[in-house]
Amino acid sequence: KNSIETLINGKRVLITGVGGSIGSELLKQCLSYNPSELICLDISEENIYKINQLIEKVQSKTIIKMVLATINNEKEIEKVFIENRPQIVFHAAAYKHVPIQELHPWSAVKTNIGGTLNLVKFSDLYSVSKFVFVSTDKAVNPVNVMGATKRASEKLIQSYNLISKTTFIAVRFGNV
Repeated sequence: KNSIETLINGKRVLITGVGGSIGSELLKQCLSYNPSELICLDISEENIYKINQLIEKVQSKTIIKMVLATINNEKEIEKVFIENRPQIVFHAAAYKHVPIQELHPWSAVKTNIGGTLNLVKFSDLYSVSKFVFVSTDKAVNPVNVMGATKRASEKLIQSYNLISKTTFIAVRFGNV
């Protein structure tokens, strides 16, 4: 087995932002490693519907659960952790459009930092094994709100690595 297969095979995996370009690709990739469950979380009913239509065509023994929720609501997120007990979290939910975030910086802060904090807190509290945060190359030397919120979230998960049994990892994608 390779390391990714070892990480995912037979595990309960939560993917946030599953309806987005990165989240939906993570879903497809994870399915190929046979997790026991995939918990697919998105804020958009339309995205959840589209992903569900796609998944219905796939032959898999993996239990797939669609969850319509926002990462910004602490109670909703805790309910997801209580009911599903994810062992691995792939956190791709975020605002990603730079010009829109420049016009609405507090929405970006609330989602990209506050939503991440909710997921990090409950990943720690409910003993998630590994938490993978999808970041951006714009976090390197931030010159916009999006880069700054992603950089702050990277620092947040790094700080939790010092106090948690959960392993927090950030991956930076280009052009995100």
